[in-house]
Amino acid sequence: MEPATQDGDHRVSRRARCAEAGPSAERVSASTDAVPVGKDDDGPMPLRVVLVDDDERFRAVARRALVAEGIDVVADVECGEEVQDAVATWRPDVLLLDIGLPGIDGLEVARQLRAKGGGPVVILMSSRDAAYGRRVAEGLAAGYLRKEELSLTAIVELAGPS
Repeated sequence: MEPATQDGDHRVSRRARCAEAGPSAERVSASTDAVPVGKDDDGPMPLRVVLVDDDERFRAVARRALVAEGIDVVADVECGEEVQDAVATWRPDVLLLDIGLPGIDGLEVARQLRAKGGGPVVILMSSRDAAYGRRVAEGLAAGYLRKEELSLTAIVELAGPS
């Protein structure tokens, strides 16, 4: 955990880092093997996912685990402010969205996407308990996953078949 600031908000330094990090390309990484939208290769298209979490280590571990299960993680995003651009660019089937992001948090991002309509299936994530997750996801997202439970099976159960 980062040190607290004078106002007691340990997230201020992460928020500032995200806001000052420069061009969005520095905070969004894309898969080097992502298939452009619309390309057909004779087989079923893998589930396309954008992963949003401010913890770089979690994103790396989650990406490896999801790719090993056949999911196409087309991009991962560090900040809530970058989600709209990533969704417009990569057009994922599913957005895996951490609730506790610096700056614009995951709940606000989910509200914005819901108001806009026509976007990916949103699944909220956190390390908090399932009861909390179900409560905050209601009306905002397809569902909630504890980060420890992230898998293809869990995603498909919430998102439905692609």
